[in-house]
This record gives sequence, structure tokens and C-alpha cells, in this order.
Amino acid sequence: MRFPQKRFLGLRTGGYELRLSGKWLLIGISIGVVAGFGAVIFFYLLEWSNIFFMNFLCGYVPPSPGGEVMSSPIVGEYRRWAFLFVPAIGGLLAGLLVYTFAPEAEGHGTDAVIDSFHNQRGIIRKRVPVIKTISSILTIGSGGSAGREGPIAQIGAGFGSFLATRLKLTSHERRQMVIAGAAGGIGSIFKTPLGGAIFSAEVLYKEDIEAGAIIPSVISSIVAYSIFSSFHGWGRLFSSAEFKFTHPVELIFYAILGVFCALMGGLYIKIFYGLRDFFHRIPIKSHFKPALGGLLLGVLGFFFPQVLGMGYGWVQQAINGELTIQLLLTLGLLKMLATGFTISSGGSGGVFAPSLFIGGMLGGAFGLASQSLFPQSITQPTAFVVVGMGAFFAGAANVPISALFMVCEMTGGYGLLVPMMLVSATAFLFGRRWSIYEKQVPAQKDSPAHIGDFTVNILEQIKVRDAFTPQEDVPLVYEHTPVRDLLKMISQRSETYFPVINEKHELRGIISLRDIRTIFLENGLHELVIAADLMTRLVVVTPDEDLYSANLKFIESDYGMIPVVDPQIKDKVLGYLTHEDLIGAYNREMVRRKFPGE
Repeated sequence: MRFPQKRFLGLRTGGYELRLSGKWLLIGISIGVVAGFGAVIFFYLLEWSNIFFMNFLCGYVPPSPGGEVMSSPIVGEYRRWAFLFVPAIGGLLAGLLVYTFAPEAEGHGTDAVIDSFHNQRGIIRKRVPVIKTISSILTIGSGGSAGREGPIAQIGAGFGSFLATRLKLTSHERRQMVIAGAAGGIGSIFKTPLGGAIFSAEVLYKEDIEAGAIIPSVISSIVAYSIFSSFHGWGRLFSSAEFKFTHPVELIFYAILGVFCALMGGLYIKIFYGLRDFFHRIPIKSHFKPALGGLLLGVLGFFFPQVLGMGYGWVQQAINGELTIQLLLTLGLLKMLATGFTISSGGSGGVFAPSLFIGGMLGGAFGLASQSLFPQSITQPTAFVVVGMGAFFAGAANVPISALFMVCEMTGGYGLLVPMMLVSATAFLFGRRWSIYEKQVPAQKDSPAHIGDFTVNILEQIKVRDAFTPQEDVPLVYEHTPVRDLLKMISQRSETYFPVINEKHELRGIISLRDIRTIFLENGLHELVIAADLMTRLVVVTPDEDLYSANLKFIESDYGMIPVVDPQIKDKVLGYLTHEDLIGAYNREMVRRKFPGE
């Protein structure tokens, strides 16, 4: 159905386009509302889980990032020995919950969203976001080294999948809504509306981006961010000095930092998946492996409690310049182990927060070391903390664009935009062979979600002239030719289809042997019938048409042969294109492409 054209803001738009735009606007807003309130609830529950496990049971109050106002903690007596057991208790509860009700909720949830997009037609079981949320609250609140982007991404993505199913939308639309849901969750919980929208579209691929999902993702992210910030404040996650890039010579050090972060990102990924293989080989039920990971984490946390939880407060101290080179480097390396113990064992949580922590610590250590060696060149060593956060995640996750925007939004470090661009690009180029998200695919052409988009239509690339054989004496039948004369001509020809012309030699239709046979079913009729009574509608092709178009005409007409006419002289028949000619041309082209040079 065609809708009338209208003018909107000076532009001509069809009613269909307006309806389509309105639909996606409403969908984006709906998903954003759910993702935003989901982030609010998740944040509160996670905060109280942390108060119970860390503050009350362990008597430990980690520092907070400058942009988050935490509830007043209920602090018990400091019990350092409790670190040995509390993460294990959280891991046990999370493991029993996940492996009993939704095993696919294990690990870092963003990978599950990526897998849903590529391989599950965007379908996410309704229970998964709920189980993921509760298990992540238990894991992170009890000191697990994981982030909150994984569960919140699944909350938004899960609602997008649910809404698409209820509205009976296509798989393509469901996938877009899943991505928009993830964008809303991430953009709100980190207060990064732009970065969250781009991240959800960029994280699907190593070298590509899901451009079609960006608009609904932006709408969802803006709405979710607005709702979340209305409850938890509009400030940035981290407070920082007003960094400025004014010394071009520093770009040399930033470029080296990009390479360094890419290599360390490769080490991080190797440790992460190496520990996963280690836990898989342990001969106990999966339900109890997160508890074992929590126990190992607790031992690590007993000596270095800074690696417990998300660690944003320690990143804030690094930005403030309050940590030494040795401590920065030590915490960056130990956080890799801590994250592996937590998530690789089957615990729930995201990998974004640990990546920021690792990148910030390594970047801070690099900046301080560079300043000690080249004091005249490095004037703002703590700026390397901010830049390192973006560089490390860009290299480890293959998301150079979204890492750049997210770190700028979280820290307000827009004055470091130029070095951030350099380190993100450098880290991406040196780290593109690996990814912390194993469900990523190289590009859209490698995704089952786009399996038909990049299929080359061979027939569109072959012309009719390359398939048919021209004829000098194409038999033409006049409209008034009696059937008895037509039968004489047919008996002398091999063709089964005959073009029909009028007295002016204009093509009028086609006669087939199949139609002629019907005459003999009625006694005596063949004496009264002429060619015009038997002909069917005229279907022709030209030498310049492609075989795809010709094949559609074969399908629509059910003819076995179609006349080929001169494009300049439309009634001049040059020969016939048969269905066998078309198939033969297709097969030859396939052989040529499969065995080039033979």
C-alpha cells in the first residue's frame, strides 16, 4: 500500500516512513524506560549487597569513585580473615542459582548478548536477565572482581527480546531491539549515553559496526540515562583534574602506551580463558566451581583487598595521583588473576569494570615511570591513567570508538581526546587478533544475522547475450495462421515456443506446443482455430538484461523458452533464451569462480 507524500520540516516524506520512524521512536523509548529503571533497581540491590558482605561481614569499606554517592555503610569490626571466605560464599550462592535455573547466565553477560544477536535470532529466555541480575549482585557484592555492565546489558537486552516477541516482529527487528536494550542498560549504569549506544553496536564485531542499531540504541540510551541519573545524580562516574593536551611530544609516549596496553590485553585474555579451561577440568559439579574461584580470590584479597569488587575507588585514587608505581603495576597484574578467579570459574559479572581498573593502573604506572625518566616531556603523569583505561579496553575488546567515548564521558577527560584517539587506534591495531568477547565475529559478513546480506547473486552478473545462441531464421507465426498450417511448420522445427506477429510484424504473443495439444482434445475444433486463439501473453528479454531478471520472467510465465529481441528494434527476434541456457550459464560461472585460472 502506498501512503501519500507529505512535507515535514520542509522535507518530503511518505506516510510509511513516518510510521516506521514513529514505531522505532516508541520502541526505543519503551526499552529505555525499562533499562533505566532496571539500572536503578540493580544499583540499589548491588549497593546493599556490598554493604552486607564487605562492610558488615568483613568490616571493609573500599574507597568510592568521585561521582558516586554511596549509602551510609553498616560497618562491622574489621575482619581481614573474612576475605578468605566471603567471596567463596557469594560464589557458592551465585553458582547454585545460575547452574540450577539458567546455565547460560554464567560468565560475563555481554558475551551472552552478542551470542544471542548472532546465533539465537535475538531470543533471550525471560528468566536469564533475572537470574543474571541476582547472581551478579551476589558475586560482585561479596567481593567478586567483575563489573555491572554484563548483567545490566542483559536486563535491557532481555526486555528488548521479550517486547519484540510479544509484538511479533521479525528476527532482524528483534536483534535491533536487543542491541538497543543493551545500550540503554550500559549507557545508564555508567552515565555514558553516547558511549553506551556506540558500544552496543560496535562490540558485536571485531572490525565492523551494526550501524542499523545505532538510532534505536541512542534513543534507548538517552532515556535510560535520564531515568538513572534522576535517582543517582547527574555527575560523572570519576572526578578528575582538567587535563589538557598541549605537548605534542607526549604523543610518542601515548603511542607506546597503546602498544603496551594491547600486549597486556593479550596477556589478560590468555589468563582469563586459561583459567576457564582450568576450572572446566576440575572434576566437580559446575554449581560449586564459582565457590572455588571465590576461595582463590579471597586468598588474593587477603593480601591485596584492592582487587576485590569493581575497584572504581582505587581507580579514582590513581587519577588523583595517590598510588605509587609499584602498587599500580602490582594491582594491574593481580586484577587479571582476580577477574579470572571470579568470572572464569562461572561467577556472574561483566569484564568492563576490571578492564578499566587494569588499564588505569597500567597506564598510571607507565605515566609515572615516563615522568621519572623524561621529566621535561611528561607534565601530567596521571593523565595516563585516564588514557590507559580507554586503551586497554579498546585493545582487549576491539571497541576503539566506544572505549574512547565511554572513558571521556566517565572522566570528563575531553581535553585528552587527541591522545585518547591515538592510543585507542594503536591498541586496536595491535590487539585485533584477540578479544575478551569470544562471541565476537570479524565482520557482518561472518554473522549468521547477516547471512543473506552478502550473498552474491550470480545471475545478476551474467547478461542474456552471454547465455543464448542467436538464430538467423527464428520461426514467426501470423495471428491468422490456421492451426493446420501451424502444425505443418511445427513438424519441421525443433522449437517448442513460437512468437506470434500481426500484419505489421509486431510481436503479439507466444504459442507453445502444450497449448496446441489442447486443441486435439476437442473433436473438430482444430479446423476452426487460428494462431491468435492459442497465443498467450508476450514475454521477451533483451541481450542487455541480466539472467536474474530473465529467471523471474521464466518463473512468472512458466515458459521454457523466451524470445530475445533487439533492444533497438523491439519486434526483431534474435533467438531464444531457454531455461537450460540459464542454468548452464550459472553453472559455468560457478565453476569459474570456484576454480579460477583453470
